[in-house]
Amino acid sequence: MIDRFFSQLEGDALRELLARIGLRDAAVVQVAPTLHIENASDAAAQLTGLRPLERIDQLLSEQAAAALRACIAEHTPRTVYEELDGIEYRLELIPHRQGALLAFLRDDRADYDGTLRVLHAKGTQYLGTLLADAAQVDDPQLAAHLRRQCLRLHRLLSHSDFLHDPPLTEQLRLYDTDLAALCRDAAAQAGAHVSRKAAAITVEAPDRCIALIEPQLVRTALYNLLSNALQVTPADGDIVLTLADDGAFYTITVADRGPGLDAQQFQSLLRGWQSTVSLDDYLALARQGTTPGLGLPLIQHIAQLHDGSLLLSPREGGGSLLHFTLAHLPDTLADHNLHAPMILEDGYPLEEVEFSIFD
Repeated sequence: MIDRFFSQLEGDALRELLARIGLRDAAVVQVAPTLHIENASDAAAQLTGLRPLERIDQLLSEQAAAALRACIAEHTPRTVYEELDGIEYRLELIPHRQGALLAFLRDDRADYDGTLRVLHAKGTQYLGTLLADAAQVDDPQLAAHLRRQCLRLHRLLSHSDFLHDPPLTEQLRLYDTDLAALCRDAAAQAGAHVSRKAAAITVEAPDRCIALIEPQLVRTALYNLLSNALQVTPADGDIVLTLADDGAFYTITVADRGPGLDAQQFQSLLRGWQSTVSLDDYLALARQGTTPGLGLPLIQHIAQLHDGSLLLSPREGGGSLLHFTLAHLPDTLADHNLHAPMILEDGYPLEEVEFSIFD
């Protein structure tokens, strides 16, 4: 989870910091005007091996130390590159109080070339035309089928683009949201968009549970959790969505009555979208009901953006429990701008897009 270091930073400095780096596992040091360390995140303490009251410049090159002094003197952010133990880091220097924040960022991920985003943009353009044409089809059943297939493709492209070029934590629009109401509404939407022959969904949640989250992303994760449960649970089975808050994490658990997953299968599903699978292997996975998809990796990444995780455990009596956790984020990350009603950029209802996978 995010350590207490971040909750002690001033809001403006924190937002400036998060405009440059990701919050999760960020290695950030707070220094005084004298360049003595005042505080450090857990990741920074482990990386540097330095403790409070020690000087940070003993670790830095002359160029980086000069940039840090200039950042403090001019109260202006700076970016420099520094090598530590043979690894190159990008150092983001942010003014903070009378001193500065120094963030070490290691860029290991290869740059995403945006190919899927281009496909998504072009696909959305073509899908708009197809959806308009589908609305003119005289046969209502065929028109509905065409619309659903178009939205399935839109869903696939959107999920793929999100996973290949995910947002950073600082790019989220975080608002205080009633997570209990969100859970109840997600279950109601699932019931409304899926066949009446599907399993019933029961929600066990407090009357109210305010959490600092990105509502649309969490709603998307909930729809995918419920979709997975509905796909594997027989009509006479039961699905239970539970919300709990232990003071550090909000945990949303979805219990299904499917065949169940073991830990190896679960990890394979989380990584499967990044792997090349032969046709024979894919067919073997299909027979087991564990074909690689984007739903679970998407849910996991949304949890990680909120400094949470996606965990698996067996359900008593058969089935699986998927635990979607969200950390209690610092109030300084809250977006205080006007929170407009949720409208998808492409104009398609989120519920219809996410549940388009059901016939």
